[in-house]
Amino acid sequence: MSDLMSSIKGHAESKDFTAYQLKKHKLRIWWLIVLVLVLSVGIMIWLVWFSQVFAVKEVQVMGSGGETLSAEQIAQVQASADIKLNDPIATVDTDTAAQAIVNLAWVSAVEVRRGWPNEVVVAVDLRIPLARVKGGDTSQGVDAQGILFDYSNLDGLPLIQASGAPLVASVEVVAAMPANLAKKVVRIRANSIDSIELDLKSGSIVKWGSADEPEFKAAVLDALLSRRAQIYDVSAPELPTTTDEKGRKKS
Repeated sequence: MSDLMSSIKGHAESKDFTAYQLKKHKLRIWWLIVLVLVLSVGIMIWLVWFSQVFAVKEVQVMGSGGETLSAEQIAQVQASADIKLNDPIATVDTDTAAQAIVNLAWVSAVEVRRGWPNEVVVAVDLRIPLARVKGGDTSQGVDAQGILFDYSNLDGLPLIQASGAPLVASVEVVAAMPANLAKKVVRIRANSIDSIELDLKSGSIVKWGSADEPEFKAAVLDALLSRRAQIYDVSAPELPTTTDEKGRKKS
């Protein structure tokens, strides 16, 4: 009987030892998995944040609408962005770069994004000049917001002779004109926001008045141009008049 009890006891102890060994083996496996995960995360952090594997190799600058930028414009964007080559791409502050680039006068908006693994892409919205303003021997473009900026080709754009609020009012006039009408304007003169005048290629003068109702005035002027006249007055578009070379006025 005692032998039987000893056998049972020994079997139980052997079973407990096997369970202990199995538990210990599972614990080792779990620790190994944790170690592998920690090492993997550490390697990924090192690769992304500190190594040259994901370093910036190129800063690509392009027009967001497919426009071709000049070498000077690309250089200005890259200098403003101040993105260092060979820095980890994850450390690039895209918001700060975009804020610096949009301060360039000829840039209306910009998007800076990471192009993994080694490229930063800068997409620039260019300001579109509606007219030009002359200062000394040089001319600058002016957009719909009245912002002046350098532009490579201002040929064919009307010259605005105004500054401050009259300049902005003059730009509003140009912006309201259909393209076929804007092409006929060579000069816009404004001593105040209420005394805007246009010089046409034909030699005629348009008394525009204020910048109010620009679309209405543009439509009225477009219709009046079918008449030959020296002066077209659309300052009161409901009652427009024309004056011929001999000073005879017609309504």
